[in-house]
Amino acid sequence: MERNKDNTIDKSLKYRLYLWSFYSVSIVMKNIFATKTFKIGPMQAPTGYIFEPISFIAQDVETETKGYKSAKVMIILGFVLNLIVALAGQLAILLPNASGPTIQSSFEVILGNMPRLFVASLTAYLVGGTLNSKIMDNLRKRNDNSLFFRAITSTIVGQFADNIIFTTLAFAGTMPYGQIVSMSLSMTVLETLYEIVFYPITKFTITKIKEIEG
Repeated sequence: MERNKDNTIDKSLKYRLYLWSFYSVSIVMKNIFATKTFKIGPMQAPTGYIFEPISFIAQDVETETKGYKSAKVMIILGFVLNLIVALAGQLAILLPNASGPTIQSSFEVILGNMPRLFVASLTAYLVGGTLNSKIMDNLRKRNDNSLFFRAITSTIVGQFADNIIFTTLAFAGTMPYGQIVSMSLSMTVLETLYEIVFYPITKFTITKIKEIEG
């Protein structure tokens, strides 16, 4: 990482490091916490999806400031890190248990689903993440001056594609498909509202990075 003469990290690199770190952590947490689902009124979703909008906001910022190719690299790197966590979880389950049966069963419940969730998440993100960044980038190249429109439109399309693919692959056979579709729609609505609420932060981050990088 580049440093200035006074040995401080360049501001643009610092912002980029924060962005990529938040992105990677959010998708890892999404998969670990996806085992539990929650329900608020008619809306039901995996608990891990409360972190999902963070990753899409990060993709929007990266796409807007660096372009589609850089956002694609970020997505791939995030999934490599996710794979490492999934493999580590399987290793933790396989190691001889000396902590009592409750601890072992808890590990198996929480981390035992990681391979399936990882495959579901990887497939979903390859489609949803790519759609999100591609739409954001195409709208930007068409000189659409509304950042809000670009961010929200790309999120709705990308999030729904991600949600329907992820929930189908992760929960098919464990719940009715009608419930899977309902969950996907619920999550898309929640995530879109999430991004609208946090849009000022998205805009501030994009503006700040553009100012620093000139």
